[in-house]
Amino acid sequence: MVALAGCGKRASSAPDGDAAVVAGDDDAPADDVANADLDAAVAPPAPVEHAVWSFGPNRLMAHRVVDGELVIDAGSAGFARYTRFGLPVRRWKLGVEVDGERTAVPARGASLDLPLTGEQAAAAHTLVMRVHAGKAARLTVKLNGRKLGERGRVALVEGWQVISVDATGRWVEGENLLVLETDRGDNLAVRWLRVSGTAPAAHVPDDATASPVSPAFGDPLAATRWDGDAGGFVLTEDAGLAWYVQVPPAATLVADVLGACQVEVTARAGDARMVGGRLAGDGARLDLSPLADQVVRLELRGRDCPGGVVRDARITLPGPPPPPPPAGPPPRYVVFWVMDALRADRIPTYTPGARAEVPNFDRLATDGAVFRQHYVGGNESQASHSSMFTSLYPVNHKVLTAGPHQAFRIPKSARTVGQVLHDAGWTSLGVTANGFVGDFGGYARGFTEFKNLMQDKGVVNGIIYGATVVDAAIARLTAHKDDDHVFLFLGTIDTHSPWIARKPWIDRYDPGPYDGPFQRMGTPRELGIYVGQMGCHKVPPARDIQRLRAIYDSAISYQDALVGDLLVALDKLGIADQTMIVLTADHGEELFEDDRCGHGASLRSSLTRVPFLVHYPPRVSPAVVDEGSEGVDFLPTLLDTLDLPPLDQAQGETLRPLVAGAGRGWARPSIASQYEYAFAMRLGRWKAKVGRTATPVIVDMVADPDERTDLAATRPLERRYLTDHLGLYVANRAAWHKARWGVVSNMTEAAARELDGGTAP
Repeated sequence: MVALAGCGKRASSAPDGDAAVVAGDDDAPADDVANADLDAAVAPPAPVEHAVWSFGPNRLMAHRVVDGELVIDAGSAGFARYTRFGLPVRRWKLGVEVDGERTAVPARGASLDLPLTGEQAAAAHTLVMRVHAGKAARLTVKLNGRKLGERGRVALVEGWQVISVDATGRWVEGENLLVLETDRGDNLAVRWLRVSGTAPAAHVPDDATASPVSPAFGDPLAATRWDGDAGGFVLTEDAGLAWYVQVPPAATLVADVLGACQVEVTARAGDARMVGGRLAGDGARLDLSPLADQVVRLELRGRDCPGGVVRDARITLPGPPPPPPPAGPPPRYVVFWVMDALRADRIPTYTPGARAEVPNFDRLATDGAVFRQHYVGGNESQASHSSMFTSLYPVNHKVLTAGPHQAFRIPKSARTVGQVLHDAGWTSLGVTANGFVGDFGGYARGFTEFKNLMQDKGVVNGIIYGATVVDAAIARLTAHKDDDHVFLFLGTIDTHSPWIARKPWIDRYDPGPYDGPFQRMGTPRELGIYVGQMGCHKVPPARDIQRLRAIYDSAISYQDALVGDLLVALDKLGIADQTMIVLTADHGEELFEDDRCGHGASLRSSLTRVPFLVHYPPRVSPAVVDEGSEGVDFLPTLLDTLDLPPLDQAQGETLRPLVAGAGRGWARPSIASQYEYAFAMRLGRWKAKVGRTATPVIVDMVADPDERTDLAATRPLERRYLTDHLGLYVANRAAWHKARWGVVSNMTEAAARELDGGTAP
């Protein structure tokens, strides 16, 4: 079914400023539906609503459309979304100024992914670019694997020029791979590109008297722009902007359209459903609810005026604005518990239907905040602990235990949680069984006491039961109970290989019979686990894998029982109501989903998605949060809950407002890095993974939680939705500060202004 919202000339029953939803013929072309005389029911404004996403601050995510054709501003920070993530190495220099204009400079073999709709691909003939050449040269242009131009090369003259290359019949719906290569290295600077339906024009160099842009094409960047003074987008006739977004349930598009102009809106999903119509006047509205939970291409296009302004365009949800976080007294004690190698999908608190019994997790969840799409910074202990301890992404803390730039210590320039709390007068205590998390790596800096039980045994990998760690931690907390403020970090390793079966749970999870090698534990010899490595090199038979998974689940329930022991101790000490508890993990564990076990070898959600639970009702609202969160958010959330100043270096943000409702309902990303040569992002139900080939894998995590099917070739809207966000993040991850810029799927005005000087798109 095609749904169309209409207002203005055709939908006479809808007054100016309102858009209504009507049904169209399933088999009718979209243009025929748009021009049909249909009765329209007015979509009234919600009695109370609040904005959840605004177009203006997210302008770097917009795709420029002029006369229906894709136009790309290479000088904008948003250009990074087309540059294939800069993998395996960066081949574009962004924001390079040439004669006062911002450009992008390609290195040899630089490539772009250009997204086209079906209509754009069918109509396209020509690739048009405005470029600057430092010297006369020849440019090789390849589109989808085939060379363009006479004999596959285009002649460049020195200086500015507009070139157009015939590409008739070469364009496809979805992503188009464009490769640019000159014979003079970094000789070329690109100002803009246009995929045009116009026949190729002559090569037009600039000179002292000529227009700086070919008269045959005009300046496509002038057709639409952001006007900061007006607080909106200026759209000329048949020019517009398109975003790829996931529509939340009950969403409405609201905007002020100034003057006598109109704005045509179309929102198309991948299954050909569409909502659309024309907006005019103040408070113009379009009901997006027919496309709830769908990824859509949402386009705003100017109609019936030479240059209209669309101001305060936003997507709203029903209900009042969220309240502020609760303002009770800050905690006097904090327990931060990292359970090594604990997957979120094996815990029913985070994944309903999971087998492991976790009554104490569930108890804390009843009046705590449960983050169900929480990703750690890396896929192994040291990168992830470093992100949690510093609120820095791996690109900045640089703790990478594999790949081309290995490092194992948090740099001294980065302040850790222990140092921050020490400076605030807190007693910080650490007790861990993770042999890699200690003084050598910088994790103990600032702690009053820090004890690594594994290193005390003279090893970095071994077996230490969680009860030993918890007993030692409770003893230290008891000794310092009368200190003014106490922070306790404890790390258990029971869900880390070699996974030891724990009674009584193993008898419930695998009642037998079983006569294989894994009676008590996942023995390293049978799994092929070598010293100094994090994964298995043998794949056991199916029955053995079933046993190993039951052993793993029994270790989860064992650690949950230890949480119960901690809660009893806090009650006995009389400090339970004054204690903030944070439960999380440093990474998950593969259990042969891809014929691997252990960690460090992939970006599967079994590794990147971990539990994150914050329990302190006086200042953190009880909630189940399905929007994304990350390991870098721990330290800012902690400091905010303690009423301590934010940390300047922090790249994460406090999660207290999100828990209270701010931004809820709009998809937020969860991001993880694999040694900085591969990245993963979960956004809503969708996930993208990209590595050295720069070709993303796209997965529907609801329909395919085991990540078996790559949908990149069959779901172009979802692919572009994810690559827009992941591409902008990867390009700017070293500078990103969520507290100031928001998240990449829901940015602040400061993000757009500071990333791009406030001029994009």
